[in-house]
Amino acid sequence: MKKSLNILKFAFREQLEYRLNFILGMITMVINDFIFLSVFIIFLGYFTWTWLTFGNFLLIHSIIAFQYAIVNWIFSNIWDLPNIIEEWKLDYYLSFPLDTLKFIILSKIKVHNLGDVLFSFIAMFVYAIYFYEGIWYIFALKWLIIVSITLIFATGLFIMIWSISFWLQKWSKVRDLFQSFFLVFGSYPPTIFQSDKLLFVLISVIWLYPWVYLPYQMIVGESSLLNWIILIWSSVLMFLIGIWIFRRWLGRYSSGNLVVQM
Repeated sequence: MKKSLNILKFAFREQLEYRLNFILGMITMVINDFIFLSVFIIFLGYFTWTWLTFGNFLLIHSIIAFQYAIVNWIFSNIWDLPNIIEEWKLDYYLSFPLDTLKFIILSKIKVHNLGDVLFSFIAMFVYAIYFYEGIWYIFALKWLIIVSITLIFATGLFIMIWSISFWLQKWSKVRDLFQSFFLVFGSYPPTIFQSDKLLFVLISVIWLYPWVYLPYQMIVGESSLLNWIILIWSSVLMFLIGIWIFRRWLGRYSSGNLVVQM
């Protein structure tokens, strides 16, 4: 544990070497998130007859911004894992007497993406104060617990999906497609799609249900014991499957630096 914390501390200090870039980066990320959210405000302006409110979009964006910021942007090597495998950069991480996957995740972070985390907290607090009818700090604690659990699921899911690069060399091309699909469907409250059963099933197949929709429903409504069991166990199971698949398929990795002597 101490060694892992030291690796993470070094990665953090490396990012803070350029403090002006760090501050400007955070501000830029927050502005970017608010601009993205403003698109849905315009949407609501044209469709005032729908049951959707600004609060619905605030909450769903607080969830996805927090998840993406932590799993894909701050721990940026998770997002870059296909490139690390395909471009033979894994050689560097294998050269250290450390757990390869842990070293990959902790050794590179993008601190300026804490701006996304800041935005998610702002969106959550605004929703809790202006749209939630109960006690706001109890809501905030519930939101934090549920979203933190989904981080475990998201981490395992991305490790599992990106590990396919051990088999398919151009799998990194799928990354942008997956991101676009996630943002398109994950940015809307889940009840929009529930009326179309086929579409909702297809969305659930790509893990949006336990990743985004179930947490959203648990936060806005009553979270039953069954929901908590599904959320916790699916997160733990996905995380363990992702780690198992990476380590099992790591044996297929071929170094680009091998010298073949004739």
